[in-house]
Amino acid sequence: MAGSQAAVAAAFARERWLLPRRYDAARARALDRFLRDDLRNAPFYAGLAGRPLHELPVVDKATVLADFAAFNRHGIALDRALAVAEAGERSRDFADTLPGGVTVGLSSGTSGTRGVFLVSEAESRLWAGILMGQLMSARSLRTLARRPLRVALFLRANSNLYQTLDSRRVSFSWHDLTVPLSAHLPSLPGTDVLVAPASVLRQIASARPAGLRPLQVVSVAETLEPDDSALIGAAFGRPVEQIYQATEGLLAVSCPAGRLHLNEAHVHVEPEWIDHRRFHPVVTDFTRTTQYVVRHRLDDVLLAAPAPCPCGRPGRSIAAVLGRADDVLTLPALAPSRPEVPAYPDVLRHAIALAGDLGDYRIEQHGAEWRLAVTTGDPRAPERVATEVGRLAQRLDARPPVVVPMAWPAEAPEAKRRRIRRVA
Repeated sequence: MAGSQAAVAAAFARERWLLPRRYDAARARALDRFLRDDLRNAPFYAGLAGRPLHELPVVDKATVLADFAAFNRHGIALDRALAVAEAGERSRDFADTLPGGVTVGLSSGTSGTRGVFLVSEAESRLWAGILMGQLMSARSLRTLARRPLRVALFLRANSNLYQTLDSRRVSFSWHDLTVPLSAHLPSLPGTDVLVAPASVLRQIASARPAGLRPLQVVSVAETLEPDDSALIGAAFGRPVEQIYQATEGLLAVSCPAGRLHLNEAHVHVEPEWIDHRRFHPVVTDFTRTTQYVVRHRLDDVLLAAPAPCPCGRPGRSIAAVLGRADDVLTLPALAPSRPEVPAYPDVLRHAIALAGDLGDYRIEQHGAEWRLAVTTGDPRAPERVATEVGRLAQRLDARPPVVVPMAWPAEAPEAKRRRIRRVA
């Protein structure tokens, strides 16, 4: 344990104080070493090691999932990884690992297809140090010098990756979004860093738990809309910060000026431009050598910032992440005192993913009826989604909805993509 904490502390110090002074040279050396020495350990890249990055193939999530074992150094097959991950999702115990201490995680599928990721213990410690080095405010750092910092994370699933944050100096707690939010509120007073999807932060802000005065409020997993940011910030008296993370790694963290800075000290980003400001990121994470993320094209659309960031932090900054703006749906509560129960987008996306391969999908709530469209045209899709949403409703002490098929809805090209919408 002491060695693990020392590794996190070393990564934190390097990220916070040393790397900004040697930014360009350090990242260039790290990327070159990765391509020359590390890439050969994944079967897919065995014959490509040492080549310049631009000569390597661009891949996407479907490519990786089709030959998952070829993209990790241990040859772990997709069905083996999924068995561990899905067992954790069903039991809500996420501590199991694969041999060698490899952690498996599932994304909730903002792109329509869930992702699977593998990280080693060493990579988890590096991630924790990098994240805290980029995110921790001066006030949080001063608090950390006096007593353990209390961090509360609200997400659909826990992970050994997140638990790496827990130490003698950081008291970390995970709050499961598949149980009613009201069950978590009594434990929040005294929290220093509150981390949750924007829709959950808004619910917590509206509940106003007594004694909750966080030093930092951080939005994850969803698009942070300006109206949500204003409401949440006003409720807590703090600007809302952001973390942009995906299956492919830690991609961006916000700065004091409010912009998201791409994590280019550790992830090389090639913009695939859509127009003069919007682009798909093609990412290469040169810190990960368990599962290889090399020229991986993301489905997300990023909006480039119009000018250099006034904070002075090196690297490219973005104004927004587009394409994650799903709605909060509601379920009728079983208890008469609770008229409805929120079902958050991250939780719903995963419930839909557990229903099997549906391709891309759209789900709309019309009162008690949920309408589903899928690109596979599978006639059993509504039944399978209803089963998984029913299990979720049971955990939330709510009644399940009626799920029916619908035609693919018309969508304006310029509109933000919403796979999950509350129409009425």
